[in-house]
Amino acid sequence: GFGNSFNIDTKRPQIIAGSRESFFGYTVQQHDIGGKKWLVVGAPYESNGQQKTGDVYKCPVLSDNHGNCTKLNLGRVTLSNVSERKDNMRLGLSLATNPRDSSFLACSPLWSHECGSSYYTTGMCSRVNSNFRFSRTVAPALQRCQTYMDIIIVLDGSNSIYPWVEVQHFLINILKKFYIGPGQIQVGVVQYGEDVVHEFHLNDYRSVQDVVAAASHIEQRGGTETRTAYGIEFARSEAFRKGGRKGAKRVMIVITDGESHDSPDLEKVIEDSERDNVTRYAVAVSDGTLGVWQGINPEAFLNEIKFIASDPDDKHFFNVTDEAALKDIVDALGERIFSLEGEGCSSLAPPRAGNNSHPSTPVFPQDGILLGAVGAYDWNGAVLKETSSGKVIPLRESYLQEFPEELKNHGAYLGYTVSSVVSTKHERIYVAGAPRFNHTGKVILFTMHSNRNLTIHQALKGEQV
Repeated sequence: GFGNSFNIDTKRPQIIAGSRESFFGYTVQQHDIGGKKWLVVGAPYESNGQQKTGDVYKCPVLSDNHGNCTKLNLGRVTLSNVSERKDNMRLGLSLATNPRDSSFLACSPLWSHECGSSYYTTGMCSRVNSNFRFSRTVAPALQRCQTYMDIIIVLDGSNSIYPWVEVQHFLINILKKFYIGPGQIQVGVVQYGEDVVHEFHLNDYRSVQDVVAAASHIEQRGGTETRTAYGIEFARSEAFRKGGRKGAKRVMIVITDGESHDSPDLEKVIEDSERDNVTRYAVAVSDGTLGVWQGINPEAFLNEIKFIASDPDDKHFFNVTDEAALKDIVDALGERIFSLEGEGCSSLAPPRAGNNSHPSTPVFPQDGILLGAVGAYDWNGAVLKETSSGKVIPLRESYLQEFPEELKNHGAYLGYTVSSVVSTKHERIYVAGAPRFNHTGKVILFTMHSNRNLTIHQALKGEQV
Protein backbone atom coordinates (compact mmCIF):
# COMPACT_ATOMS: atom_id res chain seq x y z
CA GLY A 1 0.00 0.00 0.00
CA PHE A 2 0.95 3.66 0.13
CA GLY A 3 1.67 3.65 3.86
CA ASN A 4 0.90 6.61 6.08
CA SER A 5 0.34 9.03 3.21
CA PHE A 6 -3.23 7.74 2.87
CA ASN A 7 -4.43 8.96 6.24
CA ILE A 8 -6.90 6.06 6.35
CA ASP A 9 -9.08 5.62 9.41
CA THR A 10 -8.13 2.12 10.53
CA LYS A 11 -11.30 1.84 12.61
CA ARG A 12 -13.36 2.01 9.43
CA PRO A 13 -11.67 -0.43 7.04
CA GLN A 14 -12.25 0.20 3.35
CA ILE A 15 -14.08 -2.45 1.37
CA ILE A 16 -14.08 -2.32 -2.42
CA ALA A 17 -16.47 -4.89 -3.82
CA GLY A 18 -16.41 -6.44 -7.27
CA SER A 19 -18.18 -9.13 -9.25
CA ARG A 20 -17.64 -12.61 -7.82
CA GLU A 21 -16.84 -14.03 -11.25
CA SER A 22 -14.40 -11.36 -12.42
CA PHE A 23 -11.61 -12.15 -9.89
CA PHE A 24 -11.68 -8.45 -9.04
CA GLY A 25 -8.65 -7.76 -6.85
CA TYR A 26 -6.39 -10.50 -8.24
CA THR A 27 -3.79 -7.76 -8.64
CA VAL A 28 -3.65 -4.34 -7.00
CA GLN A 29 -1.25 -1.46 -7.59
CA GLN A 30 -0.95 1.91 -5.92
CA HIS A 31 -1.33 4.95 -8.14
CA ASP A 32 -0.61 8.57 -7.21
CA ILE A 33 -1.60 11.39 -9.57
CA GLY A 34 -1.03 14.98 -8.48
CA GLY A 35 -1.38 14.03 -4.82
CA LYS A 36 -4.64 12.10 -5.35
CA LYS A 37 -4.48 8.49 -4.29
CA TRP A 38 -5.88 5.62 -6.35
CA LEU A 39 -5.84 1.86 -6.47
CA VAL A 40 -5.53 0.17 -9.85
CA VAL A 41 -7.27 -3.20 -9.54
CA GLY A 42 -7.02 -6.13 -11.95
CA ALA A 43 -10.06 -8.31 -12.71
CA PRO A 44 -8.69 -10.97 -15.11
CA TYR A 45 -12.06 -12.78 -15.56
CA GLU A 46 -14.10 -9.65 -16.26
CA SER A 47 -16.43 -9.89 -19.28
CA ASN A 48 -16.68 -7.38 -22.09
CA GLY A 49 -19.71 -8.25 -24.17
CA GLN A 50 -19.59 -11.95 -25.06
CA GLN A 51 -15.88 -12.29 -24.33
CA LYS A 52 -14.27 -12.85 -20.94
CA THR A 53 -11.28 -10.64 -21.63
CA GLY A 54 -10.51 -9.40 -18.14
CA ASP A 55 -10.19 -5.72 -17.34
CA VAL A 56 -8.81 -3.11 -14.96
CA TYR A 57 -10.59 -0.76 -12.55
CA LYS A 58 -9.54 2.56 -11.03
CA CYS A 59 -10.66 3.03 -7.45
CA PRO A 60 -10.26 6.31 -5.55
CA VAL A 61 -8.97 5.92 -2.01
CA LEU A 62 -11.51 7.69 0.22
CA SER A 63 -11.90 8.27 3.93
CA ASP A 64 -15.25 6.44 4.06
CA ASN A 65 -16.10 2.86 3.10
CA HIS A 66 -17.67 3.60 -0.27
CA GLY A 67 -15.08 2.93 -2.95
CA ASN A 68 -16.65 3.83 -6.27
CA CYS A 69 -14.59 1.94 -8.81
CA THR A 70 -14.73 2.59 -12.55
CA LYS A 71 -13.88 0.01 -15.22
CA LEU A 72 -11.34 1.31 -17.74
CA ASN A 73 -12.66 -0.95 -20.55
CA LEU A 74 -9.16 -1.94 -21.66
CA GLY A 75 -10.59 -5.32 -22.66
CA ARG A 76 -12.17 -3.61 -25.65
CA VAL A 77 -8.82 -2.43 -27.02
CA THR A 78 -8.26 -4.17 -30.37
CA LEU A 79 -5.17 -4.56 -32.54
CA SER A 80 -6.19 -3.77 -36.10
CA ASN A 81 -3.31 -5.52 -37.85
CA VAL A 82 -3.71 -9.05 -36.46
CA SER A 83 -6.36 -11.78 -36.27
CA GLU A 84 -6.60 -11.81 -32.48
CA ARG A 85 -8.25 -14.11 -29.97
CA LYS A 86 -9.22 -12.09 -26.90
CA ASP A 87 -11.47 -14.49 -25.00
CA ASN A 88 -9.86 -15.59 -21.72
CA MET A 89 -6.76 -13.45 -22.37
CA ARG A 90 -6.62 -12.57 -18.61
CA LEU A 91 -6.19 -8.80 -18.82
CA GLY A 92 -5.15 -7.54 -15.39
CA LEU A 93 -3.43 -10.76 -14.34
CA SER A 94 -0.34 -8.58 -13.91
CA LEU A 95 -0.02 -4.84 -13.31
CA ALA A 96 2.98 -2.52 -13.05
CA THR A 97 3.06 1.21 -12.35
CA ASN A 98 5.73 3.60 -13.57
CA PRO A 99 6.41 6.19 -10.84
CA ARG A 100 8.37 8.42 -13.23
CA ASP A 101 5.31 9.49 -15.23
CA SER A 102 2.39 7.96 -13.27
CA SER A 103 1.56 5.63 -16.16
CA PHE A 104 0.93 1.94 -15.67
CA LEU A 105 0.93 -1.29 -17.66
CA ALA A 106 -1.85 -3.89 -17.55
CA CYS A 107 -0.91 -7.22 -19.12
CA SER A 108 -2.91 -10.01 -20.79
CA PRO A 109 -0.54 -13.01 -20.78
CA LEU A 110 -3.00 -15.32 -22.57
CA TRP A 111 -3.79 -12.94 -25.42
CA SER A 112 -3.23 -14.84 -28.66
CA HIS A 113 -3.37 -14.25 -32.38
CA GLU A 114 -4.14 -16.45 -35.36
CA CYS A 115 -1.57 -17.42 -37.98
CA GLY A 116 -2.93 -19.88 -40.52
CA SER A 117 -4.33 -22.84 -38.61
CA SER A 118 -2.36 -22.04 -35.43
CA TYR A 119 -2.84 -19.69 -32.50
CA TYR A 120 0.18 -18.13 -30.81
CA THR A 121 -0.17 -17.06 -27.18
CA THR A 122 2.40 -14.26 -27.10
CA GLY A 123 0.68 -12.03 -24.57
CA MET A 124 0.22 -8.27 -24.77
CA CYS A 125 0.05 -5.29 -22.43
CA SER A 126 -1.84 -1.99 -22.51
CA ARG A 127 -0.02 1.17 -21.52
CA VAL A 128 -2.26 3.68 -19.71
CA ASN A 129 -1.36 7.35 -19.15
CA SER A 130 -1.55 9.19 -15.85
CA ASN A 131 -5.05 10.40 -16.76
CA PHE A 132 -6.23 6.78 -17.04
CA ARG A 133 -6.49 6.96 -20.82
CA PHE A 134 -5.23 4.15 -23.02
CA SER A 135 -1.92 5.12 -24.64
CA ARG A 136 -0.62 2.21 -26.71
CA THR A 137 -0.27 -1.54 -26.94
CA VAL A 138 2.97 -3.20 -25.89
CA ALA A 139 3.51 -6.62 -27.48
CA PRO A 140 7.27 -7.17 -27.82
CA ALA A 141 6.91 -10.93 -28.38
CA LEU A 142 4.41 -10.49 -31.23
CA GLN A 143 5.83 -11.55 -34.58
CA ARG A 144 4.39 -11.15 -38.04
CA CYS A 145 2.47 -14.18 -39.29
CA GLN A 146 4.08 -16.38 -41.92
CA THR A 147 0.68 -16.14 -43.64
CA TYR A 148 1.28 -12.40 -44.16
CA MET A 149 0.78 -12.72 -47.92
CA ASP A 150 -0.59 -10.69 -50.82
CA ILE A 151 -1.95 -13.14 -53.42
CA ILE A 152 -2.99 -12.10 -56.95
CA ILE A 153 -4.89 -14.66 -59.04
CA VAL A 154 -4.44 -14.11 -62.78
CA LEU A 155 -7.35 -15.70 -64.68
CA ASP A 156 -7.39 -16.42 -68.39
CA GLY A 157 -10.88 -15.32 -69.50
CA SER A 158 -10.38 -15.63 -73.27
CA ASN A 159 -12.95 -17.29 -75.53
CA SER A 160 -11.25 -20.69 -75.44
CA ILE A 161 -12.02 -21.14 -71.74
CA TYR A 162 -15.10 -23.40 -71.50
CA PRO A 163 -17.11 -23.98 -69.40
CA TRP A 164 -16.52 -20.87 -67.28
CA VAL A 165 -18.41 -22.32 -64.31
CA GLU A 166 -15.51 -24.72 -63.73
CA VAL A 167 -13.13 -21.77 -63.42
CA GLN A 168 -15.45 -20.25 -60.83
CA HIS A 169 -15.65 -23.49 -58.87
CA PHE A 170 -11.87 -23.80 -58.87
CA LEU A 171 -11.47 -20.16 -57.81
CA ILE A 172 -13.99 -20.45 -54.98
CA ASN A 173 -12.52 -23.71 -53.70
CA ILE A 174 -8.98 -22.37 -53.57
CA LEU A 175 -10.12 -19.13 -51.91
CA LYS A 176 -11.74 -21.19 -49.15
CA LYS A 177 -8.27 -22.56 -48.38
CA PHE A 178 -6.82 -19.12 -47.71
CA TYR A 179 -6.43 -17.61 -44.25
CA ILE A 180 -7.85 -14.21 -45.14
CA GLY A 181 -7.91 -11.57 -42.42
CA PRO A 182 -5.96 -8.81 -40.64
CA GLY A 183 -2.26 -9.57 -40.56
CA GLN A 184 -2.70 -12.61 -42.78
CA ILE A 185 -3.73 -13.09 -46.43
CA GLN A 186 -5.15 -10.53 -48.84
CA VAL A 187 -6.39 -11.67 -52.27
CA GLY A 188 -6.92 -9.77 -55.52
CA VAL A 189 -8.12 -11.13 -58.87
CA VAL A 190 -7.36 -9.94 -62.40
CA GLN A 191 -8.83 -11.41 -65.60
CA TYR A 192 -7.15 -11.21 -68.97
CA GLY A 193 -7.65 -12.08 -72.63
CA GLU A 194 -6.90 -9.33 -75.10
CA ASP A 195 -7.19 -6.80 -72.24
CA VAL A 196 -6.67 -7.03 -68.49
CA VAL A 197 -9.07 -5.84 -65.78
CA HIS A 198 -9.17 -5.80 -61.97
CA GLU A 199 -12.00 -7.97 -60.72
CA PHE A 200 -11.24 -6.84 -57.17
CA HIS A 201 -8.23 -5.40 -55.36
CA LEU A 202 -6.14 -6.84 -52.54
CA ASN A 203 -7.72 -4.73 -49.82
CA ASP A 204 -11.33 -4.79 -51.04
CA TYR A 205 -12.41 -7.70 -48.81
CA ARG A 206 -11.27 -8.72 -45.33
CA SER A 207 -12.80 -12.18 -44.87
CA VAL A 208 -13.05 -15.50 -46.70
CA GLN A 209 -16.83 -15.17 -46.91
CA ASP A 210 -16.66 -11.75 -48.60
CA VAL A 211 -13.96 -12.81 -51.07
CA VAL A 212 -15.85 -15.99 -52.04
CA ALA A 213 -19.05 -13.98 -52.55
CA ALA A 214 -17.19 -11.56 -54.85
CA ALA A 215 -15.54 -14.40 -56.79
CA SER A 216 -18.89 -16.10 -57.41
CA HIS A 217 -20.02 -13.06 -59.41
CA ILE A 218 -17.01 -12.87 -61.73
CA GLU A 219 -18.15 -13.33 -65.33
CA GLN A 220 -16.05 -14.38 -68.30
CA ARG A 221 -14.95 -11.33 -70.29
CA GLY A 222 -13.81 -13.20 -73.42
CA GLY A 223 -11.34 -12.15 -76.08
CA THR A 224 -9.85 -13.70 -79.21
CA GLU A 225 -6.29 -13.48 -77.87
CA THR A 226 -4.54 -14.89 -74.81
CA ARG A 227 -2.06 -12.21 -73.71
CA THR A 228 -0.58 -14.02 -70.73
CA ALA A 229 2.57 -11.85 -70.53
CA TYR A 230 0.37 -8.76 -70.39
CA GLY A 231 -1.73 -10.30 -67.61
CA ILE A 232 1.33 -11.17 -65.52
CA GLU A 233 2.89 -7.73 -66.02
CA PHE A 234 -0.39 -6.04 -65.10
CA ALA A 235 -0.54 -8.08 -61.89
CA ARG A 236 3.09 -7.32 -61.02
CA SER A 237 3.08 -3.61 -61.78
CA GLU A 238 -0.46 -2.64 -60.78
CA ALA A 239 -2.38 -5.27 -58.82
CA PHE A 240 0.26 -5.68 -56.10
CA ARG A 241 0.27 -1.90 -55.66
CA LYS A 242 -3.51 -1.64 -55.20
CA GLY A 243 -3.72 -2.34 -51.50
CA GLY A 244 -0.46 -4.28 -51.27
CA ARG A 245 1.34 -4.25 -47.90
CA LYS A 246 5.00 -3.59 -47.21
CA GLY A 247 6.79 -6.74 -46.15
CA ALA A 248 4.03 -9.11 -47.28
CA LYS A 249 5.04 -12.23 -49.22
CA ARG A 250 3.96 -11.73 -52.87
CA VAL A 251 2.30 -14.71 -54.54
CA MET A 252 0.84 -14.92 -58.06
CA ILE A 253 -1.36 -17.78 -59.36
CA VAL A 254 -1.68 -17.89 -63.17
CA ILE A 255 -4.41 -20.06 -64.76
CA THR A 256 -4.49 -20.41 -68.56
CA ASP A 257 -5.52 -22.92 -71.22
CA GLY A 258 -3.40 -21.94 -74.20
CA GLU A 259 -0.08 -20.69 -75.51
CA SER A 260 0.11 -16.91 -75.23
CA HIS A 261 -0.08 -14.53 -78.18
CA ASP A 262 2.61 -12.32 -76.63
CA SER A 263 5.14 -15.02 -75.73
CA PRO A 264 8.15 -12.90 -76.87
CA ASP A 265 7.40 -10.58 -73.91
CA LEU A 266 7.44 -13.33 -71.32
CA GLU A 267 11.18 -13.36 -70.66
CA LYS A 268 11.24 -9.69 -69.59
CA VAL A 269 7.99 -10.04 -67.62
CA ILE A 270 9.26 -13.04 -65.65
CA GLU A 271 12.61 -11.32 -65.05
CA ASP A 272 10.80 -8.32 -63.56
CA SER A 273 8.65 -10.61 -61.39
CA GLU A 274 11.77 -12.34 -60.09
CA ARG A 275 13.28 -8.96 -59.26
CA ASP A 276 10.14 -8.05 -57.28
CA ASN A 277 10.29 -11.37 -55.36
CA VAL A 278 6.96 -12.59 -56.70
CA THR A 279 6.46 -16.33 -56.17
CA ARG A 280 4.51 -17.68 -59.16
CA TYR A 281 2.27 -20.74 -59.34
CA ALA A 282 1.07 -21.70 -62.82
CA VAL A 283 -1.88 -23.94 -63.73
CA ALA A 284 -1.95 -25.26 -67.31
CA VAL A 285 -5.35 -26.43 -68.53
CA SER A 286 -4.15 -28.76 -71.26
CA ASP A 287 -7.30 -30.74 -72.00
CA GLY A 288 -11.01 -30.10 -72.50
CA THR A 289 -11.78 -29.51 -68.82
CA LEU A 290 -11.55 -25.73 -68.90
CA GLY A 291 -10.75 -25.05 -72.51
CA VAL A 292 -10.35 -26.52 -75.98
CA TRP A 293 -7.32 -27.04 -78.13
CA GLN A 294 -7.24 -25.00 -81.31
CA GLY A 295 -4.21 -26.34 -83.07
CA ILE A 296 -1.93 -25.39 -80.22
CA ASN A 297 1.29 -27.30 -79.73
CA PRO A 298 0.82 -28.97 -76.31
CA GLU A 299 4.56 -29.30 -75.65
CA ALA A 300 5.25 -25.63 -76.43
CA PHE A 301 2.33 -24.61 -74.24
CA LEU A 302 3.44 -26.69 -71.27
CA ASN A 303 7.03 -25.43 -71.58
CA GLU A 304 5.72 -21.88 -71.57
CA ILE A 305 3.69 -22.43 -68.40
CA LYS A 306 6.66 -24.09 -66.72
CA PHE A 307 8.72 -21.04 -67.65
CA ILE A 308 6.11 -18.82 -65.99
CA ALA A 309 6.14 -20.88 -62.79
CA SER A 310 8.83 -20.24 -60.19
CA ASP A 311 11.52 -22.86 -59.74
CA PRO A 312 11.39 -25.69 -58.92
CA ASP A 313 8.60 -26.70 -61.32
CA ASP A 314 7.51 -29.71 -59.27
CA LYS A 315 6.39 -27.31 -56.54
CA HIS A 316 4.98 -24.43 -58.62
CA PHE A 317 3.62 -26.02 -61.82
CA PHE A 318 0.29 -27.86 -62.21
CA ASN A 319 -1.12 -29.57 -65.31
CA VAL A 320 -4.90 -30.03 -65.20
CA THR A 321 -6.19 -32.67 -67.60
CA ASP A 322 -9.70 -33.51 -66.37
CA GLU A 323 -12.34 -32.47 -63.83
CA ALA A 324 -11.13 -34.82 -61.12
CA ALA A 325 -7.59 -33.50 -61.43
CA LEU A 326 -8.88 -29.94 -61.15
CA LYS A 327 -10.46 -30.76 -57.80
CA ASP A 328 -7.33 -32.55 -56.65
CA ILE A 329 -5.02 -29.60 -57.20
CA VAL A 330 -7.04 -27.35 -54.89
CA ASP A 331 -5.62 -29.16 -51.86
CA ALA A 332 -2.17 -29.55 -53.39
CA LEU A 333 -1.94 -25.89 -54.42
CA GLY A 334 -3.09 -24.74 -50.99
CA GLU A 335 -0.55 -26.96 -49.23
CA ARG A 336 2.31 -25.76 -51.44
CA ILE A 337 1.47 -22.11 -50.92
CA PHE A 338 1.29 -22.52 -47.16
CA SER A 339 4.55 -24.44 -47.06
CA LEU A 340 5.92 -20.89 -47.34
CA GLU A 341 4.96 -20.56 -43.69
CA GLY A 342 8.09 -22.44 -42.71
CA GLU A 343 10.41 -19.93 -44.32
CA GLY A 344 12.19 -17.45 -42.09
CA CYS A 345 10.65 -18.52 -38.77
CA SER A 346 12.38 -17.05 -35.72
CA SER A 347 13.83 -19.26 -33.00
CA LEU A 348 11.90 -17.10 -30.55
CA ALA A 349 8.47 -18.40 -31.56
CA PRO A 350 6.17 -18.44 -29.80
CA PRO A 351 7.46 -16.56 -26.72
CA ARG A 352 4.94 -15.61 -24.07
CA ALA A 353 5.03 -12.44 -21.98
CA GLY A 354 4.33 -14.14 -18.67
CA ASN A 355 2.51 -17.46 -18.39
CA ASN A 356 -0.90 -18.77 -17.55
CA SER A 357 -0.60 -18.90 -13.76
CA HIS A 358 1.70 -16.18 -12.48
CA PRO A 359 2.66 -13.78 -15.25
CA SER A 360 5.87 -11.87 -15.03
CA THR A 361 5.25 -8.37 -13.66
CA PRO A 362 6.97 -5.86 -15.98
CA VAL A 363 9.79 -3.61 -14.83
CA PHE A 364 10.28 -0.02 -16.01
CA PRO A 365 13.98 0.66 -16.66
CA GLN A 366 15.02 4.14 -17.75
CA ASP A 367 14.78 3.36 -21.45
CA GLY A 368 11.73 1.10 -21.76
CA ILE A 369 9.84 -1.86 -20.33
CA LEU A 370 11.43 -5.17 -19.32
CA LEU A 371 9.31 -8.34 -19.54
CA GLY A 372 9.82 -12.03 -19.06
CA ALA A 373 8.94 -14.52 -21.80
CA VAL A 374 8.93 -17.98 -20.24
CA GLY A 375 7.89 -19.73 -23.45
CA ALA A 376 10.84 -18.54 -25.51
CA TYR A 377 13.59 -20.85 -26.71
CA ASP A 378 11.60 -24.06 -26.10
CA TRP A 379 10.43 -22.91 -22.66
CA ASN A 380 13.95 -22.26 -21.47
CA GLY A 381 12.68 -18.69 -21.20
CA ALA A 382 14.09 -15.27 -21.94
CA VAL A 383 13.82 -11.62 -21.08
CA LEU A 384 13.04 -8.91 -23.59
CA LYS A 385 12.82 -5.14 -23.52
CA GLU A 386 10.44 -2.82 -25.33
CA THR A 387 11.98 0.61 -25.98
CA SER A 388 10.92 3.72 -27.87
CA SER A 389 13.18 2.65 -30.74
CA GLY A 390 11.94 -0.96 -30.91
CA LYS A 391 12.24 -4.23 -29.05
CA VAL A 392 15.48 -5.84 -27.84
CA ILE A 393 15.41 -9.65 -27.74
CA PRO A 394 18.72 -11.03 -26.41
CA LEU A 395 20.39 -13.76 -28.44
CA ARG A 396 20.15 -17.35 -27.27
CA GLU A 397 23.94 -17.42 -27.06
CA SER A 398 23.85 -14.81 -24.30
CA TYR A 399 22.35 -17.35 -21.90
CA LEU A 400 24.50 -20.38 -22.72
CA GLN A 401 27.00 -19.93 -19.87
CA GLU A 402 24.29 -20.13 -17.22
CA PHE A 403 21.74 -22.12 -19.23
CA PRO A 404 23.80 -24.68 -21.16
CA GLU A 405 22.50 -26.29 -24.33
CA GLU A 406 22.37 -29.78 -22.80
CA LEU A 407 19.71 -28.59 -20.32
CA LYS A 408 17.53 -26.87 -22.91
CA ASN A 409 14.75 -29.43 -22.63
CA HIS A 410 14.31 -28.91 -18.91
CA GLY A 411 12.17 -25.81 -19.34
CA ALA A 412 13.93 -23.38 -17.00
CA TYR A 413 11.13 -20.74 -17.26
CA LEU A 414 13.57 -17.82 -17.25
CA GLY A 415 11.57 -14.61 -16.95
CA TYR A 416 8.89 -16.11 -14.67
CA THR A 417 9.59 -13.01 -12.61
CA VAL A 418 11.72 -9.95 -13.35
CA SER A 419 12.89 -7.07 -11.21
CA SER A 420 15.78 -4.64 -10.87
CA VAL A 421 18.23 -3.50 -8.22
CA VAL A 422 20.79 -0.73 -7.81
CA SER A 423 24.30 -2.04 -7.30
CA THR A 424 26.92 -0.68 -4.90
CA LYS A 425 28.32 1.22 -7.90
CA HIS A 426 24.88 2.84 -8.38
CA GLU A 427 24.26 0.92 -11.58
CA ARG A 428 20.83 -0.39 -12.50
CA ILE A 429 21.02 -4.19 -12.64
CA TYR A 430 18.16 -6.40 -13.83
CA VAL A 431 17.10 -9.60 -12.10
CA ALA A 432 15.26 -12.57 -13.60
CA GLY A 433 14.11 -15.81 -12.02
CA ALA A 434 14.19 -19.25 -13.65
CA PRO A 435 12.36 -21.42 -11.09
CA ARG A 436 12.57 -24.68 -13.05
CA PHE A 437 16.26 -24.54 -13.99
CA ASN A 438 17.78 -27.99 -13.38
CA HIS A 439 14.75 -28.62 -11.11
CA THR A 440 16.24 -26.44 -8.35
CA GLY A 441 15.89 -22.95 -9.80
CA LYS A 442 18.21 -20.09 -10.61
CA VAL A 443 18.24 -16.28 -10.47
CA ILE A 444 20.49 -14.19 -12.71
CA LEU A 445 21.59 -10.57 -12.28
CA PHE A 446 22.50 -8.95 -15.59
CA THR A 447 22.66 -5.92 -17.81
CA MET A 448 21.21 -5.83 -21.33
CA HIS A 449 22.90 -4.24 -24.34
CA SER A 450 21.45 -2.81 -27.54
CA ASN A 451 23.41 -5.37 -29.61
CA ARG A 452 21.15 -8.11 -28.14
CA ASN A 453 23.83 -9.43 -25.79
CA LEU A 454 23.54 -9.91 -22.04
CA THR A 455 26.25 -9.52 -19.44
CA ILE A 456 25.42 -11.85 -16.53
CA HIS A 457 27.10 -10.51 -13.39
CA GLN A 458 25.93 -13.08 -10.86
CA ALA A 459 23.90 -16.27 -10.68
CA LEU A 460 22.12 -17.53 -7.57
CA LYS A 461 21.22 -21.20 -7.44
CA GLY A 462 18.59 -23.05 -5.48
CA GLU A 463 19.55 -26.10 -3.44
CA GLN A 464 16.39 -28.19 -3.23
CA VAL A 465 14.20 -29.79 -5.85
